[in-house]
Amino acid sequence: MHILGLANGSIGGNSTILLKAALQSAKTSHPSTTTSWIHIPSLSYPPNAGPLSHAQDVSMGANAGNNVDGSSASLNTVIDDRRALYESIMDADALIFSTAVYSHQAAGWLKAVLDKVLGPYTDPAFASRILAGQKNGEANFLAMSVDERILKPRVCGFLAVGGSTTPDQFTMALPTLHLLAYGLHVKVVDQEVMMGCANPGAVLHARDGGVMRRAEELGRRVASQMGKGFDEAAYLGPKVEGACPQCHLAKYDFFGGEEMRVGCVVCGNTGRFVVQGGKVEVQWDEESDYCCITWRGKEKHIDDIFKNGSAEWKGLQESKEKLQEWRDLDLGRLQLPSEQQAKVVSTLAQMRL
Repeated sequence: MHILGLANGSIGGNSTILLKAALQSAKTSHPSTTTSWIHIPSLSYPPNAGPLSHAQDVSMGANAGNNVDGSSASLNTVIDDRRALYESIMDADALIFSTAVYSHQAAGWLKAVLDKVLGPYTDPAFASRILAGQKNGEANFLAMSVDERILKPRVCGFLAVGGSTTPDQFTMALPTLHLLAYGLHVKVVDQEVMMGCANPGAVLHARDGGVMRRAEELGRRVASQMGKGFDEAAYLGPKVEGACPQCHLAKYDFFGGEEMRVGCVVCGNTGRFVVQGGKVEVQWDEESDYCCITWRGKEKHIDDIFKNGSAEWKGLQESKEKLQEWRDLDLGRLQLPSEQQAKVVSTLAQMRL
């Protein structure tokens, strides 16, 4: 079994130290475990990069990613490390994310690169739908390719660290990390925010060594659940009063109404506020239709995308000219220095030909 660590802070900083503590502890507690880690901010990839060549075709034939500018010459001049990241994730049985916290959430490098690698391109519910469609001979799916490693069971743990000593500065740290796990249907085993560690190396002595011991505990817990299916693997992390039973965080979206309906901000799970014995509690729905963590929720999402996407496509076919008018409309877009340089490089390359 192999654990991949994803360090999302300075290469010699607190997040990397905590990650190494977790990985070492996992290996010590389970000697057959192997480990490796990637420094996320060091990854190189082209700006406005489209999906990787092997990615699931989420556009039903166009294989087009959001925010892609295919005219950028820099696409051919920047080394793309995303495939190496993808292969490492696919080969792993467990993931440990360890990140610095900037502006209340995980540092942006992590989500920026994984938006181009995971998400819809590695959605296991979509992968299952494609494989089922191919088995049934459905034309829409026959030409699509699926990396069956996407369906491999995985578990993960989250570590977040920052200098503030108050929880208001970490409100979106763990929710942001959950965004990176649910897309692959990875079971979260443990999660922890380490506050009050600002200077690089501060984690070594924080809480009389308690911060390092907590990271080591997380590593052992993740290793203990490797190889287990999503429903079989256990959550071993902190228990928060009123927490959602799916993501184990207490972040509420209040819908109101007579039934006092609420939703989980992190995963969408639904429930309601109830008063029992003079105390307000959350009564979570036993089977919610709206939870991005459960397989039921993932299937519902795929059905929704297919239905809505089909209607959208028909509408777009009827308004091609209008769409092109908006695309061609120039309202003074500023050309960035990188774009100017890329054009120069492209022109020189063509002249050499």
